[in-house]
Amino acid sequence: MKINTELLAVQLLGQWNRISQVHLSLNYGCSCNGSMPGLAVNDLEINIIDFLNEKYSNEVDFIKWLKKYAQYIEGTTGSVSELLKNIAIEPPPPSITMRVLKDLSNTIESLNKTH
Repeated sequence: MKINTELLAVQLLGQWNRISQVHLSLNYGCSCNGSMPGLAVNDLEINIIDFLNEKYSNEVDFIKWLKKYAQYIEGTTGSVSELLKNIAIEPPPPSITMRVLKDLSNTIESLNKTH
C-alpha cells in the first residue's frame, strides 16, 4: 500500500503546530514544565533540522532542497513548519521523502510523549 506523503506531511504539520503553539509557545522554553527547560521553539527547530542535515548529508539533492524550502542555514535558522509544508507542496526527491517524514514523525511523537 502506497503512503500519501503529501497527506502525511500535512498531518505532521498540524501536530507540529500544536506542539509549538501549546507546549513550546514561550521563547523561554516549554510552559508545561516538561523535560526541556529553557529550550525555545526556534532552537528546537534548528536542532531537528540540523539532525536531518547530518543524517542525510550524503543526499546532495535533499540538502539543497532543505536549504531552499526549510529556510535552513546550519546551526542558525530553519523551520519545521516550512519543511513540512513544502514536503506537501514541493517535495524533496522521492527516494528520501518517506525517510524524512518517518524521522519527523518519530520526533513529533516523542515530543508529544514528553509533554
